[in-house]
Amino acid sequence: MRIKFPALILALTMAVSVQPQTAQAQGLREAGASLLLPTTGQALNGEIRSRKTKVMGAIEVASVTTAVVLGTTVSGGLVWIGLGPMLANRVWSASDAYKVARRNPQQEPMMQTQVDDAQRTLEYSRQRRFDREQAQRSDLRDRMRQAAELGYAS
Repeated sequence: MRIKFPALILALTMAVSVQPQTAQAQGLREAGASLLLPTTGQALNGEIRSRKTKVMGAIEVASVTTAVVLGTTVSGGLVWIGLGPMLANRVWSASDAYKVARRNPQQEPMMQTQVDDAQRTLEYSRQRRFDREQAQRSDLRDRMRQAAELGYAS
């Protein structure tokens, strides 16, 4: 059992990271990420600040804490008090991430649009800075030329 569980986790991780983003596979990456660690699929879907994501995170922390406390202090079936909600939360998080990703297939183009907007804003600010520096240089040249003319004239 000890060798099979890490192998299963490794295979699931590889499947999530390598799977192609085709129309049929849309949402599998998000679901697999949330199955391994709840709320990561929601983060990939852009729902990191939503109420349900915060609830999923709180349930995960509470169930892991409960399982650890009960597993170290009391043995037996009481560990399921923590493990049951943890497994249910992972299934809920994965299914929600899958559904949201399937509903919103335009997410990557939307992200690309945001990146393009940020690049345009950066380029615009660089151009404005360059223009200001050029204006300061030309102003300085004009003052130096005027001072030189006044120095020659006197």
